[in-house]
Amino acid sequence: MEGLLEKTTYPRFELLVVDNQSTDPEALAYLGEIAGRPSVRMLRYDRPFNYPAINNFAARQAQGEMLCLLNNDTEVISPDWLEEMAGQLLQAQVGAVGARLLYPDGRVQHGGVTVGPGGCADHLHAELARGHPGYCHRAVIAQELSAVTAACMLTWKHLYERLGGLNEKILPVAYNDVDYCLRLQDAGYRVIYAAHAELYHHESASRGVDSSWRERRRSRRELKYMRTRWRERMQHDPYYNPNLSYEQPNFTLNWKPRVTKPWLR
Repeated sequence: MEGLLEKTTYPRFELLVVDNQSTDPEALAYLGEIAGRPSVRMLRYDRPFNYPAINNFAARQAQGEMLCLLNNDTEVISPDWLEEMAGQLLQAQVGAVGARLLYPDGRVQHGGVTVGPGGCADHLHAELARGHPGYCHRAVIAQELSAVTAACMLTWKHLYERLGGLNEKILPVAYNDVDYCLRLQDAGYRVIYAAHAELYHHESASRGVDSSWRERRRSRRELKYMRTRWRERMQHDPYYNPNLSYEQPNFTLNWKPRVTKPWLR
């Protein structure tokens, strides 16, 4: 919150903070304190955790033309992050833009998302050192990709509403951002990874990881839905070379190329 309000140089934004049944006294006291700031609006979502439903609830009340979905475990690094993302979104037929997210120790947490390699949807350049350019410099170059994470994603409000927002009925926790990006592309829009918009992402610091049998069962349902709904797309991600490994999205050569040599057809 402090980074957003004090470091962000893009001036014209409203900050909608959604409280999802907070109980910690210090957290409640802090939420009460920031509610009085001019650019902040507090919203209460008094239902069980459902990531898409929380974002859809807030999106309906947002007044801006652009929506930035931003997790509460992110932290601003580059003050011009929002300008960089908005500049990308303003390009022709761009429907969503994602940021470059880093772990607190500087390793890459999110460098865009590939669909298919790894089994469903995985982050590119995960664990890469901050200063490393990655495969063909793709970790540090803005580019079109299949998807980006909604931990920090900018999109047009009218598109978000037209597509029904994130899928809160079938994907309450995972893959809803990937599903949204793929639906955008089906509608004719592009998804961009903005490598120069940097934030820290303290991944799962707020919610934790799935550990109970109910959570694992829900996770399996979400995975099954994605593999069924986007089966054809997962056969070949157009932004990931088919000669590379589809077992892990690490840009290593596949043991058996997925492309037939023209002279052997």
